[in-house]
Amino acid sequence: MNQKNKTIGLALGSGAVRGYAIIPIIQRIRKENIEIKAVSGSSVGALMGAYYALHKEIDSLFQIATEMKRKDYLKLADPNKPNLSLIKGEKIKKFLKDKFYGDATFDDTQIPLVVCATDPIHRKSVYIDKGSVSEAVMASISIPGIFPPYKIKDRLYIDGGVLDPVPIQPLLDMKIKKIVGVNLMGYVEKNPDKEMDLVSTLLNTSYMMMEQISKREENQNVFILDPKFKPDPPNMLNFYKWKDKHQIGEELIAEKISSLKAWLEK
Repeated sequence: MNQKNKTIGLALGSGAVRGYAIIPIIQRIRKENIEIKAVSGSSVGALMGAYYALHKEIDSLFQIATEMKRKDYLKLADPNKPNLSLIKGEKIKKFLKDKFYGDATFDDTQIPLVVCATDPIHRKSVYIDKGSVSEAVMASISIPGIFPPYKIKDRLYIDGGVLDPVPIQPLLDMKIKKIVGVNLMGYVEKNPDKEMDLVSTLLNTSYMMMEQISKREENQNVFILDPKFKPDPPNMLNFYKWKDKHQIGEELIAEKISSLKAWLEK
């Protein structure tokens, strides 16, 4: 592969715990000496993309996340008033700042970063590339009903995946010629026919919408990696159940890496 063809922009999609599939994809891309020159992300894709943009690696995030046990994740859930949201999100905000981003701003990233959030008042996607990284990520991961809308200055935001589950557009706007998108909305079978609790219902509703939005026309400048997951709404926020999601990403990139490298040569 010619050196000039070994650079990509990486658009990382929303998908809660499915985000563990992103990690082996980034690791394999790096192993193949394909340079990630910019990254955009929605929701969990923003969380991981921001970490990569700051540190130029994803291994340490993986280590931190997988060393945590169920009880550690449960400690991050701070219940909110029922009429506002299930959790406040303050503990998660502190965790992200302490463990992942510190006081970093977008000026501190090693490569360009864009975080996608949704403005529910004006009903549009917003692509954040200035200010606090941890604030932008909090805006992008604020799943409606689970988190309250997140305020930055005088503006409210909710989960970026609501309108743009795989934020390709910011990278196209940067005139990046080759973009790899990771769409976490794929599934292998229908949701099981069983009763769902409140969290399951909220998540399932959101992800049904995102599944439809994530379908896009083919673009010769975009290579979509589309892992398929078994729908599991009750466990979408169980970040300690990561092994099968990680394996799905690992198997997918192993299968697709030859096609990806051939596409980069075009």
